[in-house]
Amino acid sequence: MTTRTVSAPDYCNVAAQELGLDPAGHADSFDDLLLLETPLPWKGDMYQRAGTLPQRAIDLLTLWRRRYEAGSPYNHRLLMIAPDPAYSRPGFRRVIFFTRPSGAFATFVRNEYLAPEEMVGELIWTLYEAPHRLSAFDRYCASDEAPTDRPVRDILVCTHGVIDAACAKFGYPLYRYLRDDFAGESLHIWRVSHFGGHVFAPTLIDLPTGHYWAYVNEKQAAQIVQRNGDVASLHGHYRGWAGLEDGFAQAAEREIWQREGWRWFDYLRNGATTTQPGDMRDEAQVCIEFTDTDGAMGVYTAHVQISRTINTRHSTASDNCYAYPQYRVVALSRSSSEMATVAF
Repeated sequence: MTTRTVSAPDYCNVAAQELGLDPAGHADSFDDLLLLETPLPWKGDMYQRAGTLPQRAIDLLTLWRRRYEAGSPYNHRLLMIAPDPAYSRPGFRRVIFFTRPSGAFATFVRNEYLAPEEMVGELIWTLYEAPHRLSAFDRYCASDEAPTDRPVRDILVCTHGVIDAACAKFGYPLYRYLRDDFAGESLHIWRVSHFGGHVFAPTLIDLPTGHYWAYVNEKQAAQIVQRNGDVASLHGHYRGWAGLEDGFAQAAEREIWQREGWRWFDYLRNGATTTQPGDMRDEAQVCIEFTDTDGAMGVYTAHVQISRTINTRHSTASDNCYAYPQYRVVALSRSSSEMATVAF
């Protein structure tokens, strides 16, 4: 691997935008995501040895890796969030745990704990490996801590410069803008550790909905947080929804959102992808079933192709390139659920 001295034009996200890299289809998907309040700095080896993370968290990461190597899916995510004076409490750490509901859904289920530092490792282990013992941590549950009736929304802005300089250079100013102008009792803005896709910096995740965004500036950030304005202006900034597992489905879902508008994010959704036979997965049929906020059911069917790939550096510090597929929706239709014959 070669390294480079970084100057302004050399950030991987700048190069990607100059090449016209479309972020659609490049969101992560997961069954669960855990946020752990963790003091800075976040060093590059924090996932390998205890210190920044408790030993139990390291043990859990090791167990997931072994299971993955044995053939099990890796559907878990563990991310760090930086302490914040408005949210944090000395001697305690906040743990926020998101899980995917069964069937169609619009938001991940959110549970929050504020536990003593010495108990955080055991709490994390229990959430995953011994949920039958979770009642022992009921006293630390902070899910109902918010003084308003509105559910808490978490905006995660990647500022993890140790992993990629672009996230610190472009992500931190975005975090600061959102934190200063929009944070409140039911909207928490967090600095978060690397979650993939620094080539799309500034990048953020909106939870509990699970939407990933790319190349976000202040104007776009305000629109995302407030969910207003013309969605067409955000077409090239939407990476995808964590509720869909592959790029074909995520690209199709973006085009549906462009038709339906912001209300689409409140619909219960479920998706399935059928790829063409053979080794070349360059096109697929996607079906996304939905139920709108009035209870009406329907289905979107899309034909999605990989129109080309763009080779660009996936890291500011390296010359190594990655071929990013670029998805194109060539056909999209909507029908009522009674007319659809889709099996999920």
